[in-house]
Amino acid sequence: MSRLRVVFDLDDTLYPERSFAVSAFGAAGAWAEQRLGVSGLADDMTRLLDDGHLGQLFALVLERRGLDKEHAAQLIEAYRGHEPDQLDLYADVAPALDRLGQVSPLGLITDGTPAVQRSKVKALRIANRFKHIVYTHELGGREFAKPHAGSFQAMAAALGETGDRFVYVGDNPAKDFISPNRMGWTTVQIVRPQRIHAGVTVAEGGAPHHVVETLAALPALLQV
Repeated sequence: MSRLRVVFDLDDTLYPERSFAVSAFGAAGAWAEQRLGVSGLADDMTRLLDDGHLGQLFALVLERRGLDKEHAAQLIEAYRGHEPDQLDLYADVAPALDRLGQVSPLGLITDGTPAVQRSKVKALRIANRFKHIVYTHELGGREFAKPHAGSFQAMAAALGETGDRFVYVGDNPAKDFISPNRMGWTTVQIVRPQRIHAGVTVAEGGAPHHVVETLAALPALLQV
């Protein structure tokens, strides 16, 4: 009988990514006010995020405020260097991890600047819940971000062996499920309210096998 191995995404799967972004915007805004005498930048960035401009956010705020592009790197560094005192898991996460952790070693795969993602894991106080964590950019840079298969291959090697039953739980069908689908994993999308990537297009080969609205549904779905 195959052994169960459950692996999770982080942002907007285990906690609301917006909460970290807004907190980090505050740090970037404080830097801009102190160093450049520009106020209200955090509110500007939050509005741009909520309007769906995540990818162009820093460029847009610099343009709209008439700031020199040389300040962009410093503003981004203030954002990335921010360490939140605490982030809160979604209410359904701890019970689900407790239950699934009884029947499977748990894994975590997350994209993004490793220092930033590590600060999130620290603030959420969840590192000890996972047997193995893969920060994708540490595998060789941004090109190893999902949907690159490298992180899933590394996780498979760390958690199990051929024939084990792997499950990946994420939120973003534009990138999260392509590689695990190809590898024969079971994929589950968690649909959170107010998630940052709510409007993304499902990638070719990226549709999940299952969609849930709460992690409380996982034990029954996985028959454990």
